[in-house]
Amino acid sequence: MAITELTLRRAAELRAMVDDYVDASTRALTARWAQAWQEVAQEWQDTIAVILAKKAAGEPLTPAQITNLARTQRALAMTAAKLRELAAELGPLLEDSVREVVERTADLTTAVAASQMPPVDSKLLPSFTRVDQSALEQIIERSLGQIHASSLPLSDEAVDAMKSALIRAVPSGWHPDRAAREMLKRARSGFNGGLTRALRIARTEQLDAHRAANRAQNIANPTVTAVVWHAELSSRTCPSCIAKHGTEYPPDTEGPFDHQNGRCTFIPKTKSWRDLGFDIDEPPDIIPSAEDWIANNPHDAVAALGPDRYRMLQDGQISLADMARRVDNPDWRPSYQATPLADLRRKANP
Repeated sequence: MAITELTLRRAAELRAMVDDYVDASTRALTARWAQAWQEVAQEWQDTIAVILAKKAAGEPLTPAQITNLARTQRALAMTAAKLRELAAELGPLLEDSVREVVERTADLTTAVAASQMPPVDSKLLPSFTRVDQSALEQIIERSLGQIHASSLPLSDEAVDAMKSALIRAVPSGWHPDRAAREMLKRARSGFNGGLTRALRIARTEQLDAHRAANRAQNIANPTVTAVVWHAELSSRTCPSCIAKHGTEYPPDTEGPFDHQNGRCTFIPKTKSWRDLGFDIDEPPDIIPSAEDWIANNPHDAVAALGPDRYRMLQDGQISLADMARRVDNPDWRPSYQATPLADLRRKANP
């Protein structure tokens, strides 16, 4: 049951595999969005030119009048169609990646657990069963369904943002060329808001598919008795993830439910060597506790927690557990997020 150096290496390999697929989908989505913008950019340039020409001629254009211009309507309709096309592509683009993440997670999770076995003849060790393929298929289908559902509002949200960008006032006295560049920059920012959402969907759903496969694989093997929340501890780790790091849960626990774009994982923990029937002393766990990491890395801890959280923690006014709170989201899933400082101050000074 000891989490060894080999265990952490295997867990890092598992996480690196997931990150590789997430990074590849990020590159593909970013390239596709850049291509799509080029296909509508000229229409927006022409629309902006018409608006600025009307303003230069002294026409009083209200936001409603700008929106209702035939040229604006044409640009918005073309953009909406392009964004719907991009949204429809999201599921097919991610399908192979989700499938590979799920399949490989099932295999690599076994390697993480097997790294904790005692140094005896492999014939004497318990075998690890690969989770039933039908269970993995259900995870894949559920993930693809969630990607589809999450991408449906993508077009409307981005178009609304672009519409708002178009009618925002341009500072008086600007040269028309500068004004046109600023308005086009705002429009592109609104368009790329759809990319931001798509990237969040892609990352979140691939990570959640990985976590679901990890859980299914752990449940399939009675040798696994617990899972350990593991965060990448650094100056950039959020307080909630630091607080949850090292906490143990039953192997059928869903998650870990970290925040969006989180990098936390569950590491399976197996039965002790004596429970497996081997009268051998085990090495100690080498996974650092959050408390030890904070004590040994004060500068990074202050950067990660913030000076106020760090001070209250060192003074014993709050505990590590106080720094994480569960937030329920009906449109996504529960997640653990950093407890607001105001709440921690009230706890520290009742």
